[in-house]
This record gives sequence, C-alpha cells and structure tokens, in this order.
Amino acid sequence: MKEVLKTLILRSQEAGIPDDLVPREQDLAPFLETRNAVVISGPRRAGKTYMMFQIMKELELPAQEFVYINFEDNVLADFTPRNFEDILTAYKELYPDKKPVLFLDEIHVIPRWELFVRKLVDSRYKVFVTGSNARLLSREYATHLSGRYLELKVFPLSFMEFLRFKNIEVGQHILYSDKRFQVLSSFDEYVNFGGFPEVTLAKTPVLKEKLIDAYFKTAFFRDIVERFKIKDEKLFEIVLKKTAENIGQPFSFRSILNKLRPLDYSVSLKTIINYFEYALTGYLLIPSHLQRESVTSREKERKMYFIDNGYLQTFYISQNIGKKLENAIAANLFFGDTPLRYFRNSMEIDFLLDSEIPVQVSYRLSEPVTFEREVKALVSFLEYSGSDVGYIVTWNEVDTIKRDGKTIKILPAWYFLLFVNRPGDADFFNPSPLDGR
Repeated sequence: MKEVLKTLILRSQEAGIPDDLVPREQDLAPFLETRNAVVISGPRRAGKTYMMFQIMKELELPAQEFVYINFEDNVLADFTPRNFEDILTAYKELYPDKKPVLFLDEIHVIPRWELFVRKLVDSRYKVFVTGSNARLLSREYATHLSGRYLELKVFPLSFMEFLRFKNIEVGQHILYSDKRFQVLSSFDEYVNFGGFPEVTLAKTPVLKEKLIDAYFKTAFFRDIVERFKIKDEKLFEIVLKKTAENIGQPFSFRSILNKLRPLDYSVSLKTIINYFEYALTGYLLIPSHLQRESVTSREKERKMYFIDNGYLQTFYISQNIGKKLENAIAANLFFGDTPLRYFRNSMEIDFLLDSEIPVQVSYRLSEPVTFEREVKALVSFLEYSGSDVGYIVTWNEVDTIKRDGKTIKILPAWYFLLFVNRPGDADFFNPSPLDGR
C-alpha cells in the first residue's frame, strides 16, 4: 500500500491546483490559522474538493508539502484503517525532512477515520478533511474529535459567486450600467436552476436538469433514506413536495400531518418532526424561525426553504416565479451566515435582517393591491420596531417611497443579493439593509 500511496502523493503534487479553480467567497483565515482539523462539510456537489484546492492556493506552500488523497480512488479499494499510518510513512520516505499538510478527501469511506485525524491533530499536523454529508459528522465522530476540529461549510454558489463562475464582473454602480441586463439574464438562470457549480457550468437546460435530478436523488436516498432508515420513502417524498408547494408559508408540524390525512396515511406527529430534522441534516432544507422571545412561540411554527433553487425543479414548482424568488433570497441570506427570521402578528414580514430590518419579497408591484399590502406591512412593522427603513425586493423594480415618516426602498432581487452582505460596496443602500436602523 505504501507504494500506491507514494504514487498518489506524487501524482497530485505534479497535477497541482486545477486551472479552472474559481475562488469562493468564504473568509478562510480562521481555517488556515487553526491548529485543529478542518472538516469541510455541506451538500453533495457543492464544491468541497475545490475548497481544498482553494485552501492549498491560499497557504502558498510548495506542492511537495501537500498530501492530497482521495479515498474514493479505485486504487485504494483495499485500504483499511491499518493503512492510515502508511500515508505518513510514504511521505517520509519521499521527503525525509518535511512535514506535510494533509488533505484527506472523501475520508468517510474508511472506518474509524476520525481516530487517525485526532492523532494527526495531537501530533501537530495541519489536516483538512471532506466526506459524505451523511456520515462525516455523526455524534460518534464529533465525540472523538471534540475540541479538535473547526467546521467549514460549503454551500451552493451565492449569486455573486454564480456571476464569477460566468466571468461576469459587477461594480457598485451596476444598477445604472447597461451591464445590468446581462446580470438580470443570469439571475433568471440562477433562480430557475440554482447554484451548484457543475450545474452552473453546464451548457444546456437539459443537462442542468439531469444533473439536478441526479444530485437530488443521491441526497434523498443515500444521505437521508439510507442513513436514517426511512421505511416509507414515498411518504417522505410527499412531505418534501408539500414543503416545496408552500415555500414562504408558515406552518406547524401538525398542519402537515393534517394535510396527509386525506391521502390515507397513518403517520405520527413524531415521524413528521423527524422527517424535517432529517431533511435539515441532509442539507435539503433550511429553516426560518418566527421572531419571538418565547421559545414556545418560536417552535409553534416555522418556514422552510430548499438549499438550492434547482431542487424546486424536482417538484415541478416551475410556474410560480414568486416562490422561486423568495427561495433564492432565503438561500443566499443563509449562505451569508444570516440567521433566517420572519415576523408575524397582524402583518407578516418575510425576512428580518439583524432582527429588526424588514424585507418583503414580491415578484412585482404593478397591482395596486399588492403594492399597498407590502407597503402597509412594512410601515406597520417599522412603527412597531422603531426602525426607519424597510425594503421590498422585486424581480427588477427600483424606487424609494416615503410613507408616514418611514422610508421604503424597492430593489431588484439580483441587486439585493449582490450587495446585502457587502453594503459598503453599493451606493444605493443608503442606508443599507445591514445599516438601516
């Protein structure tokens, strides 16, 4: 096995960092500096291996100081836990005077991998690992690595990253540039097909749809049904379909249970709760919580969104552009580490930034009834919270209105997503969503 490992080590060093690497937006400084293991997690096909390559590039070390092993390589079919030590021995025989940085890709396929990683950390090796989301951070592994790892989450592309993959550069004045039409066209693609990297680079809609379908089926069956031993996979699929049909709508677990009764399903409330927990763990869904001080009130209802807009294609949510628009907003906020919160009493606010800045999502405001409903809800919340500025995110409308001493800014969704997490880069957010108290 040592000779095989030597070949793999040298092959990866000679190959170097892929030429098609497009840097992601994460701040990697804490992960480059830590003495702990870095566990790179996230949905399948979101770019975890390429995040390893980005880390290699940012470390700025000679290729000879990297060890990259992909444990799904067929030449490692006979690799066992006893061979882990052979990795270090093989490297030492190649480079007696060096200490490597280890990149262990898809390490989950080898049992008891976490014991080896812990030993590496205790021996002061810098180590980065990826693996199947279904098996990488089970409670057992987290226990063994307790206090010895940082988790780096890699999600599908944000819209800013999506444009970067398309080689489209945007500046702070994009709202007034002719280039905005190109950005809007790209946004249409993003809303419909999502942001998985390979899907983004696929040339045709048919290929995009086939990739999305394959990703969803793998996550559905391998990461959730198999891992959690779901007996009635059809029922689980129906629960996900009901979720897709009700994007942006608050619901309780009991309300889902009630919707299943006409379908003659005999299922417990606990099973429904478990299904949603599994879908969250498997990175199919992301939650939005009701803004309340009381934990009991918060847990009575919630909203759910899908981790990637492409997955909505799986459930044929193709005609309702409003649902897909809201899902794209939710996912991008989640990718930017913004906790998803909404507000509801006499009015409903789709998203709260920093717990007090209200954002409504509406595909278009051309209907007077829609316009008044959204503005009235924002003004009501602003009076309730004492804030001065609220936002309505639309497909492509721009305006600023004053109502009862409050300011309502109407923004295109594509523009909002480009600058919501970097308000200092844009001149239209004045005040910006994250500075508008």
